[in-house]
Amino acid sequence: MTLNDSDTAAQLLVPKLGRRSALSLLGASGLATTFVIGEQNKAKADNVPKVIQDWIIGQQSNPTLLASLYTSDGIFEDVPNEFRIKGPSNILCFAQGVQKIFSNIKIELQDVFATGKFAVAEYYFSATNNGFIPVPDTLGKSFRVRTITLFELKGNQIQRNSDYYDNAAILVQFGLIPPPPAAQPPGC
Repeated sequence: MTLNDSDTAAQLLVPKLGRRSALSLLGASGLATTFVIGEQNKAKADNVPKVIQDWIIGQQSNPTLLASLYTSDGIFEDVPNEFRIKGPSNILCFAQGVQKIFSNIKIELQDVFATGKFAVAEYYFSATNNGFIPVPDTLGKSFRVRTITLFELKGNQIQRNSDYYDNAAILVQFGLIPPPPAAQPPGC
């Protein structure tokens, strides 16, 4: 298979194999690319691994459940903010703190893919600011940001998860920075 400048492996494989089969062949490095190809279907509950279902519940409202999903050396990583939290007790402390600085936390799952060792969830994360951004005009305001989380699994537990999202999109929604000019794809 050869790719030209406008093709990706996902674009070539998805029409021939289907989305899930193409993901299996591409492996973790091709997952994020493939998620943006094709229709945006919401994930069906019966296709979502239990550990991801529980992770969503834990993120939204149950820090104890969230922490219990990680291995003893499990890592919760926030890539845009460049921090990593290691171990269930530290993850519990972090999740309890998140519940204090945000309210109305909601995860709207769009798609999910899992193998025995990896899972990827694409979702919208929304919440209300109760102090995360300590600027008076932002308190009580809500935001919604598209997010991808990559999970490394060990059995039915999370060894590591890495969240990827656009911090600037949140700041724009709070009125703290102006929106960037509309991006235009490069022409020929």
